Amino acid sequence: MTNLDRLTYRIADVKVHALQPEKARDIVLSWFDQPRRFHYISSTNMNHFVNIDENKEFDRIVNHADLSLPDGMPLIWYGRLLGYQLPKRCGIEELMMEIFDLSNQGYSFTHYFFGNTPKVLKYLKKKLLKQFPHLKIAGMCSPPFRELTEEENHEYVQQINRTDPDFIWVSLGCPKQEIWLYKNRKKLNAVVGGGAGAVFNFLSGQTPKAPDFLRYWGLEWFFRLINNPKLAPRYLYKYPKFFLKRLSRKITLLTRSGYLR
Repeated sequence: MTNLDRLTYRIADVKVHALQPEKARDIVLSWFDQPRRFHYISSTNMNHFVNIDENKEFDRIVNHADLSLPDGMPLIWYGRLLGYQLPKRCGIEELMMEIFDLSNQGYSFTHYFFGNTPKVLKYLKKKLLKQFPHLKIAGMCSPPFRELTEEENHEYVQQINRTDPDFIWVSLGCPKQEIWLYKNRKKLNAVVGGGAGAVFNFLSGQTPKAPDFLRYWGLEWFFRLINNPKLAPRYLYKYPKFFLKRLSRKITLLTRSGYLR
């Protein structure tokens, strides 16, 4: 059993790694000491579980990830109940900050940012270079907001590979970004790829970010809902539906086993 296996727990049959940002960073760094191959990271959160419930194929995609980060307080709380020491959040944003900070410590990793809008990418570059002046950005690209043809996807992959990045950060939304990373995992020549979703928006300053105290109380969803009512179906319908479905299954199992007789 590897060290990472010892830090693995499961929620609804989906693997999650009980990691903190510093440990996740060190694992990622260790990949550069191995024969070069592509690794992809899932920033696993409640939206992943909802998508898995609606599309079982997505289950395989998340479980295939080299790292499955506990993104969000519900996953952190559950990990703590299992006995893991998880004092801090550890989603893709926290890992990205750890990785970007390496540029200020003399590391020369290169980064490619794929997805989102040209405006967000423009301000993302400006903000990141202000905070991390030595950060090496290999390229940025905003593909069309639609399903890409095979020819288009091939050209985007080639465009990314020509810049020879170490990291690829993808903001296409869940589950599209995870599916894209999984389908192209054997074509990309980077070492690390991660689905970043709305993190591009937060880091660029184009979308308000919840205060830390709300994030650590598990109320980030409420802040995001207030600022973007279009998220209402996710937070007010899909998430409660998922929890009620899981609760119903649990009650059924307990009844069949005789615990609730």
